[in-house]
Amino acid sequence: MNINKRHFFLKILLCLLCNQMAFMPIVSAQNNSPTESATITLSFNNADIESVASVVAKTTGQTILVDPQVKGTITLISNKPVTKTKALDSFSTALRTSGFALVETNGIYRVVTQADAKLVSTSVTTGKVKQEGDQIITRVFKLNYESANSLLPVLRPLVSPNNTINAYPGNNTIVVTDYASNIQRISELLDSIDAPTSSDVQTIKLRYAIALDIASMLNKVLDSGSAGGADGSNKTVIMADARSNSLLIRSASPEKIRQIRALVAKLDAPGNSNGNIWVVPLRNAEATKLAVTLRAIVAADAALSAQVASGSVNQGVSNTLNGTTNTQSSQTASSSAGSMAATSALTSSSAPTTGGIIQAEPATNSIIITASEPLYRNLRHVIDQLDKRRGQVYIESIIVEVSSTNAAELGIQWQGLIGAGNQNTGFGGTNFGVGGNNIINLSQSTGAILNPSTATATTVQPGQGLNLGLLTKFNGVTAMSALVSALATTTGTNILSTPNLITLDNEEARIVVGQNIPVQTGSYATTGGVATVNPFTTYNRQDVGLILRVRPQISENAIVKMQIYQEVSSVVAATANASSGPTLNKRDIETNVIVDDGQILVLGGLIDNQYTDSSSGIPYLSQIPIIGALFRSDSNTRTKTNLLVFLRPYILRDKGQDQEITANRMQFMDAKQGEFKPSTMLLPPVKDMPKLEEVTPPIVKPTSPLQNSAK
Repeated sequence: MNINKRHFFLKILLCLLCNQMAFMPIVSAQNNSPTESATITLSFNNADIESVASVVAKTTGQTILVDPQVKGTITLISNKPVTKTKALDSFSTALRTSGFALVETNGIYRVVTQADAKLVSTSVTTGKVKQEGDQIITRVFKLNYESANSLLPVLRPLVSPNNTINAYPGNNTIVVTDYASNIQRISELLDSIDAPTSSDVQTIKLRYAIALDIASMLNKVLDSGSAGGADGSNKTVIMADARSNSLLIRSASPEKIRQIRALVAKLDAPGNSNGNIWVVPLRNAEATKLAVTLRAIVAADAALSAQVASGSVNQGVSNTLNGTTNTQSSQTASSSAGSMAATSALTSSSAPTTGGIIQAEPATNSIIITASEPLYRNLRHVIDQLDKRRGQVYIESIIVEVSSTNAAELGIQWQGLIGAGNQNTGFGGTNFGVGGNNIINLSQSTGAILNPSTATATTVQPGQGLNLGLLTKFNGVTAMSALVSALATTTGTNILSTPNLITLDNEEARIVVGQNIPVQTGSYATTGGVATVNPFTTYNRQDVGLILRVRPQISENAIVKMQIYQEVSSVVAATANASSGPTLNKRDIETNVIVDDGQILVLGGLIDNQYTDSSSGIPYLSQIPIIGALFRSDSNTRTKTNLLVFLRPYILRDKGQDQEITANRMQFMDAKQGEFKPSTMLLPPVKDMPKLEEVTPPIVKPTSPLQNSAK
């Protein structure tokens, strides 16, 4: 037994010595600086993390705290001596393999879990500092050329699962929290990616061809609009400068620029003679109106007139002026005819012009120029400057008309006979008002009042309101001897309309919501034979209802000048069938204003206040206090009308803004349609109601032209 106990204690002693040797670092000192020359040999095999952290802290002279959540063992063995910095890096790497991380916070190292490492780390760097190791740090990368949002999907797979990477588009930066070694790899990757992807803008001066024509042709042939990515940074951009007749090219591919230059060199060559007839298709301007402007330029410019005279054109300036006058007169006539009725059909006022060296072809919206090449180039320069996309103005409006009418009537009427059976019978009474409130007329209809079945079309009915009467027999005839009538009415109207308009710059927009009624203007009678009369009556149609006309004009500093005409009219019901014609209630506003883009403007606000007070009574008796009310009839009416117009213009400078407004209005209508709940009916409700978004799309989208159009 003694021998066995000795062997048992020897085994325990050997185990303790082995464990102590495993935790004991081997340090060899040299004559150089302690920080750089001191070497440490690490040899830990499945050792507890807290014990390893304690030994590494004593050896390196650093403070290392272990989070209570960190539990487990690690293996850390170095085949050769390492420095203190390498020892900390090796310790951090061993922790990373076990799901933990070493984080430096204010000069103190902490051992935490990887999930908490990105929250504990306070090391934030922004410059290009080379950091290695497996410590958790945060790095901010400032991008100069590429977009932070576009690079985020590329870099996200390179970051550890428990760490984060985010993009801030405000200053185009990327924030990464990860291991220092991994962030160093991401930094080197960004240095190679964040480089200028597009070359400088290059210009090509044209000698014979027109820059706008060549730019349009190259965009169709090269399909440069769809060559870029989602952010459009890699696409080839080709634009024309009409002033210098040059092409502006910007592309990320030098090979693409070389191809464009070669193609332009072939196209910029003297063309064959075409008989001095040039056809210029327009993109935005109207050919008829632009032709008038060009003719006026030719007639006013002496140099151009000299070129016309030196050429083979014999039309001269006189024909040009004649063509201008004819066109202007035709446009004036058409505009006056179109303004007669707001609801008339749209008719084209453009017609081919004759005479002069400049012709307009409305069918294809083109300008035909018959002139020499120098004159054509001068005119083409003007056309390129004028044929630009015009801005649009979207106008939101709210029109409110508030009308309130309060009326009150109170009257007492008497009538009776004084004496009976004598040859002369006295009569006395009061009579106020007209129509149903007349006691004399009501007395004549007493029989119909007592027996409603005997009522006829001529029977006088009691007036509106409270009617209290007393029927008495006079010599066997029933008549009304007393009548008390009281009436109070309150009428309020609120006309709320929200018309929305969109129109081109300096073009009138008009919206009419109402009726087009006939108004008699004259009557004639002609005799065609013996005792034969042929009556003839003339009428004029007039719009009644809500009318809004606006002509906006956009300035360069986002200010909109608007000519506004707004009208609210209605037909007085009592005069609808009058022989002299109906009477119209009309309130209109006509003004010129200047507002900023998106600013709300209010017009109107003038309150029309009408008060009518009438009283009919017996002299002297009606003026007696309190008792005088029995001998008079009082009536008063008050009417208030207020009209307010709210306008807000929006400038639409690109083609995407009108699509956003249309989508917004469609969503609004769908929401209102969903809120609609029909009343209870015997028929089953319609569940599958069509919606605006379910409209069948066109076969070819408007934004996707046919491929054959470029051929």
